[in-house]
Amino acid sequence: MVKPKPAPIIHTERLLALVPYISAHQGISLKDLAGEFGVTTKQMNDDLTTLWMCGLPGYTALELMDLSFESGYVSIRNAPTLQMPRTLSLEEVVALLLGLDLLKDSVTNNHDVSERINALSQRLKVKSGITSNFQATSPVSSVLRAQILAAIDNHQQLRISYHSLYSDNVTERVVNPLEVRIDAGVEYLIAYCHHAGAFRTFRVDRIQRCELVHLQTDHPPTLVAIDERALNAVLTLSSRLRLMKERFSLQQVAIGDQINVASFSRAWLLRSIFAASGSAQLQKPMDLRAEIAQKAQLILDRYR
Repeated sequence: MVKPKPAPIIHTERLLALVPYISAHQGISLKDLAGEFGVTTKQMNDDLTTLWMCGLPGYTALELMDLSFESGYVSIRNAPTLQMPRTLSLEEVVALLLGLDLLKDSVTNNHDVSERINALSQRLKVKSGITSNFQATSPVSSVLRAQILAAIDNHQQLRISYHSLYSDNVTERVVNPLEVRIDAGVEYLIAYCHHAGAFRTFRVDRIQRCELVHLQTDHPPTLVAIDERALNAVLTLSSRLRLMKERFSLQQVAIGDQINVASFSRAWLLRSIFAASGSAQLQKPMDLRAEIAQKAQLILDRYR
């Protein structure tokens, strides 16, 4: 839930916005001005009284803003410092341009909105002196996301090409998509994977291609207990305890402890042991321990 702004900040923002607005709408009625800013006529009169006492240091009649509103119509003079809208920093302008580009990609079927976005982007570029074009590319195509959501809604299977960083290869899988979640700004697909015979989590930006399999199913196949499919390993930690706890998702452990680790991926476990650089030694299973020793020897032989 977004925390509401404190009243003093809202008041200050309104006062700062009033000066350029009145400068562009000289002679506007007090009632219309109050309506534009969503406040009562009394509140607007109080705001104008406050502005009437504002100006540059010196605070004499020469430096204070000259506001006229007693007649019920508002005009302003001697406000060159604040007569332009509040200045955006270069970083803020770039962020706005990138956001507008993403917004334009999401409304490709609405020509009117796209034209307004283009006009606003051009005005921002001219005002800030930016000549380069900015484009924000989403790591997930809107077409792929739409296919996934459609499959979830219609209880259909998907055939996907997935790039796994653990094994560094691309595999073809048929999955029953269940849910799309966002964690730390990254989209994940929760699905039953027929290739693995179990529920799996896929990063959506690593799905290279997907297509609907025209076979409806109300429920995925019965899931075999996850623990039975996991690869169980025994490790011993010897150094860099904090890093090892983070890598293997451990809680209360100490140097020299033997710990049990379960993983669905043999490749992930192998790579994690290599990345530990001796801080974690694999004790079991013996076949994986022998494979690590063999790969380590091959690496050492290349230095000869």
